[in-house]
Amino acid sequence: MLKSAFKTSTEWMKMLGQLRRLARLEQLGRLTMLGAAGCLLSVLFATTAMGNAREQQRVFFSFDASNGLADNSAQTIRCSAMGRMVISTIGHINFYDGDAFSHTDPKAENIFPLPKYNGHYHMYFDKFNHLWLKDRRSVTCVDLLTERFVEDVGGVLAEIGIKRPVDDLFGDRNNQLWFLSDDRLYSIEYQRDYPVRKGVEIQDVDVFRDSLMLQFYADGIVSAYSLKDSRHMWDSDSQVDSDTLKYDKSSVLFPYADLFFQIRNGSKAAVLLSFDVMKREWKEILSTPYHLNNMAFYRHRLYVASEYGYWIHDYRANEVRHRKELLLANGRMLLTDVNAIAFDRQGGMWIGTERRGLLYSKPIRSPFIAYTWDEKEAVDFAALMDRELPAQQSLGRHVNCQFKDSRGWVWTGLYTGLEVLRPGRRIPSTITRKDGLQNEMVRCIVEDNDHNIWVGTSYGVSHLIIRNNEISNIETFTEGDNVPNESFVNGRAMKLPNGRIVMQSLDHVICLNPRGFYRDSVRAMQLCPSLIRVQVNGQRVSPGMTVDGRVIIDKAVSNVREICVNYNQNSVSLTFSGHNYYRPIQTCYRYRVKGLSDKWQVLSYYNSAGLVDSKGLLHLPMLALKPGTYEIEVQAAMTDDNWQGEPYTWVLKVEEPWWRSTGIYILLALIILALAFYNLFLFYRNMRMRLACRNEEKKLLRRIRNYTDRCNRLVDEVLTPYTVSMVTNLEAERDEQSEFTQMMLQIVPYVNRHKGLDFSVRRMSELTGVETGHLYDLLSENIYKSPRPVAIRLRLQEAAKLLKETDLTIEEIADQCRFVSPNYFIASFYHLYRLVPQEWRARFGKS
Repeated sequence: MLKSAFKTSTEWMKMLGQLRRLARLEQLGRLTMLGAAGCLLSVLFATTAMGNAREQQRVFFSFDASNGLADNSAQTIRCSAMGRMVISTIGHINFYDGDAFSHTDPKAENIFPLPKYNGHYHMYFDKFNHLWLKDRRSVTCVDLLTERFVEDVGGVLAEIGIKRPVDDLFGDRNNQLWFLSDDRLYSIEYQRDYPVRKGVEIQDVDVFRDSLMLQFYADGIVSAYSLKDSRHMWDSDSQVDSDTLKYDKSSVLFPYADLFFQIRNGSKAAVLLSFDVMKREWKEILSTPYHLNNMAFYRHRLYVASEYGYWIHDYRANEVRHRKELLLANGRMLLTDVNAIAFDRQGGMWIGTERRGLLYSKPIRSPFIAYTWDEKEAVDFAALMDRELPAQQSLGRHVNCQFKDSRGWVWTGLYTGLEVLRPGRRIPSTITRKDGLQNEMVRCIVEDNDHNIWVGTSYGVSHLIIRNNEISNIETFTEGDNVPNESFVNGRAMKLPNGRIVMQSLDHVICLNPRGFYRDSVRAMQLCPSLIRVQVNGQRVSPGMTVDGRVIIDKAVSNVREICVNYNQNSVSLTFSGHNYYRPIQTCYRYRVKGLSDKWQVLSYYNSAGLVDSKGLLHLPMLALKPGTYEIEVQAAMTDDNWQGEPYTWVLKVEEPWWRSTGIYILLALIILALAFYNLFLFYRNMRMRLACRNEEKKLLRRIRNYTDRCNRLVDEVLTPYTVSMVTNLEAERDEQSEFTQMMLQIVPYVNRHKGLDFSVRRMSELTGVETGHLYDLLSENIYKSPRPVAIRLRLQEAAKLLKETDLTIEEIADQCRFVSPNYFIASFYHLYRLVPQEWRARFGKS
């Protein structure tokens, strides 16, 4: 009713003043029961009327340089696909993710000349991850991957295929760039030149249904060309004014369906037009004696920024309204110029002003209405609570209030939380901050028509939603929801007959409609989480920053999808923003880290032990990670049971130490394989050598046996003077073959004693005390020679033994040892021992 009655904020303020003057009526305490009933009716009517009137006016929260904005002059605003806000100020590009502002600083070399652009700030996005910001006769470019100004704009143009002089550039609805050069319009997308009218400034370019390219000129003419073959199709004149130069200074274009909304500014005046492309019809929507600056479309309404507030064009109702003054959250009305308007993914309205920074209005007006004591409603509500609420009684120490609801549950407000005792139970349960209360000093309690509980505390209001006799969720409302930042009064809360709830704080009385919270609309809001901060081993990482010799990220954090760290950088903390500007504290997250656990974890501000903060940011620490690959999947939502779409994924790789890297493992495997092959080679070689040695040993042993047999065959041979030449050469033979002969003198008897048994060269080596290799050499070099010297020595050894151990005569010994005569025996014995037998016996004999 009041919605149609009060068209402007000025009329609404007049009505508010009239209601305030009614507060001078006599005190409610002196009213009769009939007067009290009449007062209640007036309170209910005023509550409804004022609620409707106040819902007409948006409430704005301000952001300026004190909040981190580069400058208080916000020129253009855009919302990215993820929900991030991009704001241009004088010379800067600002980014806002719900936590803090960041901005890029330009340099003189970042500016590229545009000789034919005479307008003010225009912002375009292209398909190459660039942001282009035009301002009078110049343009700057920001690389969105690094979020830094491009130093060589000409180089970027060359990279995307522009190798001609550029006089101006434009961006269309499809983020395609168009370049004006030498009176020709060139498209990268279509690789084609399009003609332009000569002598008239071209101010805007856009496309229509992928078939037409439209050129908007300063004189109000629109020229259409075929995108495929650049043929001229038609012209259309806006015919706004007989003076075609009245609005020729600048143009702003906004496409919507088959329409184009166009702002045309002159030196002082401006006009807002709509152009139906299919019908080729122009329509004037609004003209003003001052400039119109920018446009945004939201829910069939066109919002137009101007030098004095903003205009609203209801496209369906064909109505135009003007918001000249803006209502701030502190209750002050602001008269300001508006440079830009944009809407975020939730429907929140953002306004850029010339000198007062940014203004933000929530998509849904808070149902909380706060009345100060100089307003009649506050006085009436207080009087009503005086009359209707029972007198406050002493409830004991540390007890602020007590309330019994329709279920028979007894709720007690304590200094340390909210206590509830259910029928049939002897021990109450306590609800504290860890369960979702904003503050544990509970001051007042009341039940609404849906049997949910509302609690006023020393800071904020908490709403306990009860389903199936259990507390399913707790919502908290603070100053961002129009709840006064002050303590509530003990026991001062009640429900009105119309279902609204009133609560008294120190300096205000608040009124709320529990069913006016648009929960379905809030539930449907889609949030897109994005990464806003990376910390490695406790150190915050920025793009291009080197940590322990490694660049962790080479792009802006918001564009990072993969993070690689060394094995000793395995304590990583990631911070995510859900871009929930409406109610940050209500942001819920669901995440899991594949590689640690496949189980989803659901967190909110109330149950996360600080992992989700009051700004709606998720802080995800991952400590002492083992080398490997981890996939972090994150979703954000307004409620913890409504997860929409697929989760967003980030990959974290913790590299193996160099000695455990894949390359090292491969190298070690190759080395082991090579060693195995080498060992196998050595084994087979040794086997062959062993077989060869064994064969050689067998041959050598056979020769030893043959040598022994030959020696044995010489035993019965009678030594005659025929052999004297050999005997006389024993002295020389002793020098040449003494070592071999001495060795064989030990071997031959051994072989004779062990006939029929196997023996080895090693046993021969042990027997003779000669090293095996040397034994091989001696045998190999001498075994083929005549055994006669050995046989003679064996006979002489036998003779020496008989001389030593027996009493046989020389003749008997010579005969027994097969010497032809005693004289030959004596001569042979002397040549070997240098003693005659008699002397030998005398020296070594038994006596």
